[in-house]
Amino acid sequence: MAEQGAANSLVAELLAGGRAKANHVVKLIALIQNCKSEAALKTAIQGLKQFFVAAGQDGHLAESVGSAAAGGRPAKRQKMDSQEAAQDAAADAEAQYRHWLGRQYGAFVNQMLALATGAPLPTAAAAAAGGEAAAAAAAGAAGGPGGEAQGAKKAPLQRTAGVQVVAAAALMECVRSELGPGGFSGRLYGRLLSGVLTGPGVRPEVFALLFNKYLAMADVRFYTLATVRAVAVRYGSGAAVPRAGGAGEGEEQQEAADVEALVAATAEAATGAGSNGAAGPGPGSFAAASATAAGAGAGAVALPDLARNLLDVLGHCEPELAADPAAWSTWCGATEFNLVAAAADRNESARLRRKRKEQEQKEAGGQAAAQAPPGPRKVVWANAKTQKRFYSDAWLALLALPLPSDVLRKALVRLPVAVIPHMLGPQLLADFLTHCLNRGGLTGMLALNGLFLLVTRHGLEYPQFFARLYQLLVPEAFASRNRAQFFRLADMFLSSSLVPAYTVAAFVKRFARLALAAPPPGAMVAIAFIHNLVRRHPALAVMLHNPSSGPQAGAGADVYDEAEPDPAKSRAVESSLWEVEALRNHYCPQVSTFCAVLDKDLTDRTKTAEVNLEDLLGAAGRDAPGGAAGSYNALIRGELARKLRHVPTAFYGLGQAPTCLFGAGVLEDFIGVA
Repeated sequence: MAEQGAANSLVAELLAGGRAKANHVVKLIALIQNCKSEAALKTAIQGLKQFFVAAGQDGHLAESVGSAAAGGRPAKRQKMDSQEAAQDAAADAEAQYRHWLGRQYGAFVNQMLALATGAPLPTAAAAAAGGEAAAAAAAGAAGGPGGEAQGAKKAPLQRTAGVQVVAAAALMECVRSELGPGGFSGRLYGRLLSGVLTGPGVRPEVFALLFNKYLAMADVRFYTLATVRAVAVRYGSGAAVPRAGGAGEGEEQQEAADVEALVAATAEAATGAGSNGAAGPGPGSFAAASATAAGAGAGAVALPDLARNLLDVLGHCEPELAADPAAWSTWCGATEFNLVAAAADRNESARLRRKRKEQEQKEAGGQAAAQAPPGPRKVVWANAKTQKRFYSDAWLALLALPLPSDVLRKALVRLPVAVIPHMLGPQLLADFLTHCLNRGGLTGMLALNGLFLLVTRHGLEYPQFFARLYQLLVPEAFASRNRAQFFRLADMFLSSSLVPAYTVAAFVKRFARLALAAPPPGAMVAIAFIHNLVRRHPALAVMLHNPSSGPQAGAGADVYDEAEPDPAKSRAVESSLWEVEALRNHYCPQVSTFCAVLDKDLTDRTKTAEVNLEDLLGAAGRDAPGGAAGSYNALIRGELARKLRHVPTAFYGLGQAPTCLFGAGVLEDFIGVA
C-alpha cells in the first residue's frame, strides 16, 4: 500500500505540475526499478507515459532523443552582457532541459522494453544511458552506493501478462508521439517488435494486443514487415535472401537502407534537422537496432520458436491494402489528416524516375514553390507498391530460414491463398517450392500446389510437374494423417481435360496398382480416381476392356513399367486395367461392390457423373456420427447394419462332422505347438 500511495502521489503531482515537478520523473523511474506491487508499477508506467506523450506532442522529445542518443551535452555559449546574455542563458537552460528530458525518456523506454519483452531489467545507469541523476536516485532508493543490486534482489520485477501488456501499450503510445504529431518512430517500434519476436518470456497477451489493435494499420504493418525481414536475416544462415521487385545491383545495395531512409526523412521533417544540423539516424541504423535487439536474445530464443513467432505475425498481416492510401488507417494519424504523401518507390525504372522528376519540377513552379506553404511529408510507407514489396521481402526472408516441419506446412498452406497472389515476383518462390517438393509426402504435395499456381497463373515453366506428382503417389500416402488433403490436391491437379491422355493413363494405372495393396478406404478412393479420370478422358475407356494386354495373356505380358518415374514413358496407355477384375473379388464387400461404378459407359458424359471424392475423404463428414463414407468407421457400421436374408449354415453328412480344429494331415505343420 505504501508503494501504491507513493506512486499515486508522484503521478498526480507530475501531471498537474508539468515542468515544475519534472524531477518526479526520476523518482518514478527508480520506483519502477525496485517496485514490488503490480498496481503501483502500472500506476507509475501510466503516469510516465502520459508525461512523455505530452512532451512528444509539444515537440520536446524529437530533438532531445537525437541528442541523448549521441551521448553528448549541449555546448555552452560564451557569456555576454545585457539582454543577449539573458537570452543565451535561457536558450542554454532550455537545451539542457531537453537533453535531460531525452535521457529520462531513454531510461523509461529501456525499462518498458525490458518489461514488455521479458528481458532482464537494466540498471538505473544503463537505463538512463549515462544519466547521473537517475543512477543516483536509484542508488539512494536502494540504500546508497552498492545497494542497487541488493534492492533489485529484494524486489524482483513483476512479470505478469498485465504488466507486459501495459508496457507494450505505453511504448506504442511513445511510437506515435516521439517525433511529434503525425510522426511514427520506426526505430522504436523496431526495437519493440524485435524484442517481442525474440524474447523467450513474452506472454501471448502481448501478441494478441499487437494483432487485434495495431497490426491492421498501414504504418504499423509496414514497419512490422521490415522488422520481420531484419530479424529473419539476422537469425538466418547468412545466405543471400532474394528480394522482390527486380532492382539493379546499385539499387539493391541501397534497398537495405530503405526503411531507415524513411525514419531519417520523418525525423528531419518533424524536427527540422536538415536546417539546424541536428544529427539524425544514419542509413542502416534501423537494421542495426533490429539486429542488436535480436542478438540480445540470440542465446535464449530457439530458432523454431522464432520461426513460429514470425509466421504468426506475418499470418496476421493484411495481404494487401486498399488501392487508395487515403482509405488507410494509421496509428500515427498521418493519412487521416493528410499529413503525409507517398514517396517514390526505389525500384521504379529509370524512365519512370526521370518522368516523375520532370513532373515534380513542373509542379514546383520555380520560385513560387518557396513562397508556397510546405506540402505533406513524403514517406515510403504511404506507397502501396512499396508496401507490397516489403510484404514479399518479409515472406522471402522467413522462407529462407531452416523451418521446422509444422511451420513449413503452415507456410505452404498460406502461400497459394494469402502470399503468391499478393507478391511482387512470385517466381522467386520456385526454388523454395522445388526444395520442399523433394521432401515428398504432404509437404511435397503442398509445395506442388504452390508450383501449380505459379505455372498456371504466373508463367513459370516447370515441365516436370506431372512427373513429380506421379512420384508422390506411393502406398504410404493412404496411411498419412493428412491423406484427405493430399488426395484433394491430387484431384485438383488432374482435373484439367487438357492433360495428355498418355500421361493420365499412367495415373490411372498407378491408382489401380495402389488399390491392390491399399486398405479398403484407400482402395475405394483409388477406384473413384480411376472412374473420374477415365470419364474425363474417354479415350482411356479401352483400358477397361483390353484383353490383349494383362497377366491373363501370359507371364510378363503387362507392358506397364511401374518403376518408371516418368509417366510419359511408362507405356500405361498400352496396358489394361486388369487390376479392376482383382478388385471385384476383394475381401471387403464394400470395395467389390464399389467397383460397379466402372461398369457404366463412361464415354457417355451426359448419363454419368463423377464420383464425389468428398464423400470418401470426409471433408464435411468428420463430425458426423458415421464419419466419411470411405472411413473404417463407416465401413464397419455399414456391415453391422446390413440385414441378412439367409443365415449362413454349415451342413455335414452323417459321421462327417469335424472333431478337431485341424485335421490329421495338418498337424505335421504345427509340430511343437500341440
